[in-house]
Amino acid sequence: MTTIKDIAKYTEFSASTVSIVLRGLSEKRNISKETQQKIQDAAMKLGYTPNMQSKLLRSNLPNMHIITLFWDANARQYILPRFFKGLQDSLIRNGYRYELQIMPYNVGHLKDAITKRTLMGSNGFIICNASEEDMAYLESNDFPIPLVIYNRYSHKYPTINMNDYDIGSTAADVFIGHGLQHPVIITSKADFNGMSIRENMFRYRFNEIGIKDVKTVITDDTLMGGYKAALKIIASSNKKSQESSPDCILCASDNIAFGALKAFHENGIHIPDRLKLISIGNGPSEQEEFSIPSLSVVNLPMEEMADACLSRMSKAINDFDLSPDSKEFKATFVARESCPE
Repeated sequence: MTTIKDIAKYTEFSASTVSIVLRGLSEKRNISKETQQKIQDAAMKLGYTPNMQSKLLRSNLPNMHIITLFWDANARQYILPRFFKGLQDSLIRNGYRYELQIMPYNVGHLKDAITKRTLMGSNGFIICNASEEDMAYLESNDFPIPLVIYNRYSHKYPTINMNDYDIGSTAADVFIGHGLQHPVIITSKADFNGMSIRENMFRYRFNEIGIKDVKTVITDDTLMGGYKAALKIIASSNKKSQESSPDCILCASDNIAFGALKAFHENGIHIPDRLKLISIGNGPSEQEEFSIPSLSVVNLPMEEMADACLSRMSKAINDFDLSPDSKEFKATFVARESCPE
């Protein structure tokens, strides 16, 4: 990183002169235009980046803690607005004097995103979407600022979680209550234990009533992924009798569910008459309400969890409480047209 001393050496001016020019005080100190230009040209050529923290300290602006939110740069972008709304509402409601910044990262490569620059420019991290590899990295390292981890468990850091056991069992219990006996799960590759727990609990509840055959279709966590998975189910069902065809589907995300609904509609499979469908509701509720048919979900309380993340961060910053405690939220079933209650 280029420093003021580097520019001073390059231009053969004193470090104090370089500092005066870069701080915008040239006129007050009677620095010539020629000297100003040489220093500014050198700063640009050498790639000098001003220390923003120092500039803020020198200003009379109110002091604000900077909280950095780490979020999956790929598949989970569509659910960020819900989480961010929860953070924004929390800031306003609680009067937190925090600035929020988003650091996109590739899941499985969190260590590449947590740089010295990011650490120096932040007063706390909220880590979201971490993979097992990312969690192993966090557990094996110490950081000079507080961390709060969203929807993962940790022996070292405070966490805000949802009950993954309830998510899977709630969806299964709704289907079982309708007397359905041929369940299918459409999911993506599990990148954290919670996904596996949800699906295993779904299977377990059906196993308890004697239904052992719970099919699983693996796809991408995208609209197209859901669409293609539903086409596979339709093709397979055409080879079976209607009595043994799937009569209920659990989708691991709203993206998958919306894609599946389109495929079923195009192929004349009426939902909920022919089969019922529930999503693990991680998307905006307005999209769920306005899909055709409207989407029944086990709703993930993302806004409330975002609020809890900031509350826990406030406790860490103000009370120096870094204990690895955990707060857990329950998901609730929201019945709509794709699977009435």
